[in-house]
Amino acid sequence: MRLNSKQERHRDWVMWLNRRQRERQQEELKFFMLFAFLMMLPFLQLQLFPMTNASQVLTFKIEPQDVVVPEGHSVLLQCGGFALNGKSNKLQPIIRWRGPDGQDLGIVGDTFRNQLNNGSLYISSVEENRGLTGSYQCLLSADGIGTIVSRSAVVSIARLPDLNQDFIETYLLPGQTAYFRCMIGQLQPGIKHVVQWIKDDMPLVLDKLRMVVLPNGALEIDEVDVGDRGAYHCNVTSGSVSRLSSKTSLNIKKLTEAGSESLAPSFLVGPSPKTVKEGDSVTLDCVANGLPKPQIKWLRDGAELDLSDLDSPFSIIGTGSLHISSAEDTHSGNYQCRASNTVDSLDAQATVQVLVPPKFIKSPKDKTAHEKEELELECAIRGKPKPLIQWLKNGDVITPNTYMQLVGGHNLRIFGLLQSDAGMFQCVGTNPAGSVQAAARLRVVQTDLDGLEGTIGITGVGDVGGAAGILQPGGGVTHINGALLNRLPGPPHDLVAQIVKPRFVTLSWMEPKKNPVEVVSYTVYYKMSNSEREQKIVTKSHDDQQVNIQNLLPGKTYQFRVVANTNFGPGDSSEVLEERTQPEENISGPPRNVDGHATSEREIFVKWDPPTVTNGEILKYRIYYSENDSGAEMYYDSTSLSAVISELRPYTDYTITVVPFNKNGMGDPSNEIKVKTYSSTPTEPPNNVTLEVTSSTSVTVHWEPPAEEERNGQITGYKIRYRKLKDTPQVKSTPANIRYFELNGLERHSEYQIKIAAMTVNGSGPFTEWNRVMTLENDLDETQVPGKPVWIGIQPGGDNIALHWGPPHQHEIKIRSYVLGWGRGIPDENTIELKESERYYVLKNLESNTEYVVSLRARNSKGDGPPIYDNIKTRDEEPLDIPVPLEVPVGLRAITMSSSSIVVYWIDTTLSKNQHVIDNRHYTVRYGISGSSRFRYHNTTDLNCMINDLRPNTQYEFAVKVVKGRRESAWSMSVLNSTYQNVPITPPRELTVRPDEQNPQTVILQWLPPKHSLGQITGYNIYYTTDTTKRDRDWSIEAFAGDETMMMLPNLKPYTTYYFKVQARVGKGASNAPFSALVAYTTAAAVVMQEPKPIAKGISNEIILYSVAGGVVFVVIIFVAVMVVVCRRKPQSTPDHNKKRYEDYQNVGVPKPPDLWIHHDQMELKNIDKNIHSTTPVCSDGASSSGALTLPRSVVHEYDVDTPVPVTNSLDKRSYVPGYMTTSMNSTMERPQYPRTQYNISANRSHMTVDTGHSQQSLTQQPGSLAQTPEHPYGYEGNFCNPGYPNGGAGGGAGPGGGPINNGGVSTIESSKRGHPLKSFSVPGPPPTGGATPVNKHTPAVTIRPQNQSPYKKPSFSAATPTNRLQGGSSVAHSNDEIQRLAPSTSTEELNQEMANLEGLMKDLSAITANEFEV
Repeated sequence: MRLNSKQERHRDWVMWLNRRQRERQQEELKFFMLFAFLMMLPFLQLQLFPMTNASQVLTFKIEPQDVVVPEGHSVLLQCGGFALNGKSNKLQPIIRWRGPDGQDLGIVGDTFRNQLNNGSLYISSVEENRGLTGSYQCLLSADGIGTIVSRSAVVSIARLPDLNQDFIETYLLPGQTAYFRCMIGQLQPGIKHVVQWIKDDMPLVLDKLRMVVLPNGALEIDEVDVGDRGAYHCNVTSGSVSRLSSKTSLNIKKLTEAGSESLAPSFLVGPSPKTVKEGDSVTLDCVANGLPKPQIKWLRDGAELDLSDLDSPFSIIGTGSLHISSAEDTHSGNYQCRASNTVDSLDAQATVQVLVPPKFIKSPKDKTAHEKEELELECAIRGKPKPLIQWLKNGDVITPNTYMQLVGGHNLRIFGLLQSDAGMFQCVGTNPAGSVQAAARLRVVQTDLDGLEGTIGITGVGDVGGAAGILQPGGGVTHINGALLNRLPGPPHDLVAQIVKPRFVTLSWMEPKKNPVEVVSYTVYYKMSNSEREQKIVTKSHDDQQVNIQNLLPGKTYQFRVVANTNFGPGDSSEVLEERTQPEENISGPPRNVDGHATSEREIFVKWDPPTVTNGEILKYRIYYSENDSGAEMYYDSTSLSAVISELRPYTDYTITVVPFNKNGMGDPSNEIKVKTYSSTPTEPPNNVTLEVTSSTSVTVHWEPPAEEERNGQITGYKIRYRKLKDTPQVKSTPANIRYFELNGLERHSEYQIKIAAMTVNGSGPFTEWNRVMTLENDLDETQVPGKPVWIGIQPGGDNIALHWGPPHQHEIKIRSYVLGWGRGIPDENTIELKESERYYVLKNLESNTEYVVSLRARNSKGDGPPIYDNIKTRDEEPLDIPVPLEVPVGLRAITMSSSSIVVYWIDTTLSKNQHVIDNRHYTVRYGISGSSRFRYHNTTDLNCMINDLRPNTQYEFAVKVVKGRRESAWSMSVLNSTYQNVPITPPRELTVRPDEQNPQTVILQWLPPKHSLGQITGYNIYYTTDTTKRDRDWSIEAFAGDETMMMLPNLKPYTTYYFKVQARVGKGASNAPFSALVAYTTAAAVVMQEPKPIAKGISNEIILYSVAGGVVFVVIIFVAVMVVVCRRKPQSTPDHNKKRYEDYQNVGVPKPPDLWIHHDQMELKNIDKNIHSTTPVCSDGASSSGALTLPRSVVHEYDVDTPVPVTNSLDKRSYVPGYMTTSMNSTMERPQYPRTQYNISANRSHMTVDTGHSQQSLTQQPGSLAQTPEHPYGYEGNFCNPGYPNGGAGGGAGPGGGPINNGGVSTIESSKRGHPLKSFSVPGPPPTGGATPVNKHTPAVTIRPQNQSPYKKPSFSAATPTNRLQGGSSVAHSNDEIQRLAPSTSTEELNQEMANLEGLMKDLSAITANEFEV
């Protein structure tokens, strides 16, 4: 049929349309395929070209692998790599080999090892005892790049395994299982062995239905019969070598011999611990016999393994051995083989550990850094066990030190980079499963200027065309013209160490005087004085002019300097400050190689090596141990290098550290180790055991596991024993992860007894008491609904509710399920249907602190029974297991550094004296404005920190606590300190120094106040010194209040150069205010005095003064001569001239005087001689007004001439004074003042008050007080009579019988200003007469208390001692004759000492006159 044109056009259009549609579909398909390819491209790249961050500059193409060969065979270890010079230029690196001894191989002359042209190592014959076996490493080196090392390849010789060599006779019953050992011990990986079994010296033909050869070569025969009787042994062949094991004889017993009694299970062989690599296969052997034949089940960590899953890696070989194919990390754990029959059940367990080879999580990257910077190379490796990470530089292992430290055990941190640090760094991870390595190249860019900061991307500095240039990362140079150079800041000044401790130093400085407004931050450089490696710390802003430098070494000298940074370059460096950190105690270092393992369920054995640094003899070691991370810490002391810790809890992790002790106390602790004690059998039976009759032939047992602390290990299951009354018990065992079990096959309407015990790998714990239950006579009825559950128990939590319940009383009614409902305030908002056997359920994800209504009803096919209701409220939060707290840090101090920063440091009493943290503890510092409840927190691992960004002139409160794992301490006691006020912005100006016209050694300082100030200036501090190297705090300081800007500074040394600077004081911020410019001034060579006006014509003042001094000396000489004459006239019979008496007096034991600096408020004098009769010292009313009064050396009563009075109360530690003596407190005198006069002491007062015009402090500080020495036998003390008392009495103490108290009184001394140096040579004026001078009650008293007498007891008086005539009643004035008789005597020895006194006095006089009247 012919188509018309219209139809043809329609046909053509349809064909075109179809063709176009097909083309469009093809285009869409192409587009979709391209899109899919682009989406898959990243994944394909990952598969084909695995991404790595490791360096590609120098890398391996192939690394050597482990090799196991028979002895005498050859080995080829392959190695190859390449190096990149630039972007695309490949270089052939130099290949070297490192042998088993860790040294590079010398291939020349080696007859066994040869390096091929491609770099591979060829070993012609691997032989024992020639040093050819062991680890080999390949090294790649390239000039200008560095060196990298390959993984270790182990070369070993193949060996046959150990075979069974024990001859065994085996007796079995027909139907039991036989097991014959072959290879024993660990098999060498990579070696295949061929095992052939021989029976009665003939090859054994295996019956595959009953016989199997296990992977370890053992033979297992099931259902043995008489035909299996014979001798069995195996032949093991490896390569060309074969060996035979010993024979095992199998004997079959007759059933009549064994009888018909049942036998509990017993293991022929149980599983043994296995350690395999990931991907390997492992077999756990388990063969058991019993009667009836036991059933074998496998459990892992107490849960039964599902062996029915076709995809499961677990399978059974033989009668009960477990095979794990392609082991993974998740397959690690404790495996239990459980053999059970009706008699009993028995467990055998073994641990399987799957080793995971190391794999990189993060590999190191190539880095470029500047000199003096701090750099961290990252490396993270996972594996099992945890890989040991080592860092290598150019093929050599890096030993961690002060400047190269491991951070977190994996990252490498380098402090203070040097040019010599450049090279190839490798991170190597190793564990028993293998090793991995990755390399990174480090480039160190040299910096010519200090302080180049990363904020502008500076990488180097050079000179470009005579102008300074800064090298940019891209290689360009930024030029700095002269204008920018002029804007660079000058050096910071006044760099000082505010706090110096053993392990940290706090520095502060002042901004540069030149261009301070250009400063954006500061860089602090520091290093050891004997090191070239300089480290740095950069502050955050220009306002931060303090820094806390941590992690320093104790007892080391460090050098510090500061550079100011700008946006266009660094300024000049400050002067170098050298400080030495405080030394630490010479304590012992940490013990090394601490190791421990459990020896039983209650004992752990710990051993260690002595410390490298002991600092003396180790007196003992203290082993600290605690349960987990939250238990109380206990300790055990040992004097040896090992210890056994006993009385521990079974199956408990213990954290153990060892601390040495030497004579200086506790040393540094060792690293912590964790050891777990062995498990044991449970000590308690299961809880809440209930029995429920579920049918006429079944009973369901419900229970709860024992308490956690009573399990003593991991529960592996439960053993249920049941019996009909008086029948033989039967046993059923369950896995550990179920809480109920149904006993089936029971007799109808019979009473049964049931008990249950928990099991661990060590065995069964105690059983519960027998529980009785009666089975039903008929099957359960389902024609009516069940009754209400008899009870429901509820335990609320923070977000959950735990429920358990009992079934209805009507046991004969069938229950198919339970319906549990709950709701907030109303029941049954939510419901869930539970199995009929369930008796325990936990409602989760509830709201805390909310009341819920719970309902429970039983259900069967007839319907729901009546519910039981209860309401319960969830807790506010879950109760936590509160760990034992740590000890609270003590000694918290807060030191203000500036208006915005405070340094805080403290003491941790749980650390050694050196306070060095080496474990995982950290500290949390809490701080906030005093009185506020809002706090901020700062964490640190050091025992100090600087808190910045504080408010000026604000009081802050600080506290600290220590945190270690889950344990933490309470907050320490709070300390308060305030930040300084904002200090003046500018220093005082235009300081000038000029001499005083009257005295050139007095200078006048003038200055202008600061140009800008943020507060009211309260005064100025004038600093001056002759040595500018001293620290500011060591300069002499004169401070005054007010706004005066001039000060006179007197008494400077002649011809000496002084340096002056002034500091404004604004509140507490004065110590941080800036100083004025330093001004130097040199005093005149000598003091120029005005011409003195003569008193008389021709006679100068100097002559008059010398005359007066000579007269005084002449009077003293005359006085001494008169005393000598008077003494020689006395009869020799007097006690004063009895030499023996004098010697006895001199030898009287004197107690050590008290130290006035420490016990200034209370001086104790020992009771010298209790048998000495009382004597009364006499006080003259003609005492000198200058206070130069002296008690006589020996004053005896006229009735007690035979008894010397050795009274001593010297306050000088160097000697003692034989009585109460006084001297002038003049600071320029070093000899006693003359003349000496006597004075009386009244006997009717118990306290003595002396007014001498000097404070008690001057008694100890003034050099004028002279104690008794061999050259000066008459020491002087500041104890004086007060002439203002009635009759001239000064208040002496009365002893027994009215005598004086020889062992002390009370002295009150008033202070006054110091007099002229020559004032003590003036003629004493007459004593005051008239009324008594009242004692100032507010004058501080110096109490001299007898040692054997309480300070709260008054002196007792006894009538047994005769009353002295001179001390009865009130004071009596004595005549001249009486005073003459009581005058002190002088023997020849005393006279010689007096002459020595006089000679010293003349020397002092000459020195004083020369100093006072020098022209």
